[in-house]
Amino acid sequence: MRIYFIDGNNLMGKIPSLKNKIKSDKIFVREQLVVQLDRAFGNSNNKVTLFLDGYMNDLIRSNKMTIVYSNSRPADLVIKDEIDRSKNPRNLIVVSSDHEVINYGKKSCCDTMTSEDFIARFFSKGNEKEEIEKIKDLEKQTDEFKKLFGI
Repeated sequence: MRIYFIDGNNLMGKIPSLKNKIKSDKIFVREQLVVQLDRAFGNSNNKVTLFLDGYMNDLIRSNKMTIVYSNSRPADLVIKDEIDRSKNPRNLIVVSSDHEVINYGKKSCCDTMTSEDFIARFFSKGNEKEEIEKIKDLEKQTDEFKKLFGI
C-alpha cells in the first residue's frame, strides 16, 4: 500500500478547470478537487492525504482521503513535518510541483511526482470531456424543466 501526500493548492493551480475559479470560489474548487481525487482513488488500496493551505472554512467530506489544513502555517511545512513523522517514507509518494517539497521528499527517500504528471496519470482527458458532456446535458434538462414549469 502506498500513501500519497498531495499538495492540494499546488495541484488546484495546475488543473485548468479549477485554476480559473480559485480566487472567486475557493470552497467550490476544494470540493471539486476532493471529488476528482475520490474518483481517481476510488478502487485503489492506496491512502491519500490532501494538504490544503489555510483554515477549514466548511467541512469537506471524502470517502477515500484525509484532508489536512495547514491553519496559519504554509502547507509545504506541514507536508515536510508529516514526511518526518512517517514510519516508512519509502511508502510515500509526494505530489507537488514545488521544487522545495519535491527535493525534501527525495532526500527523505520518498517517491515524488509533479502535479502535472499526477494530472496526466489520474485525471485523463477522457474523464474531463465526459464531465463536460454531463454538465451540458444537465443544463439542457434544467432549461426544459424551467420551460415546463414556467420559470
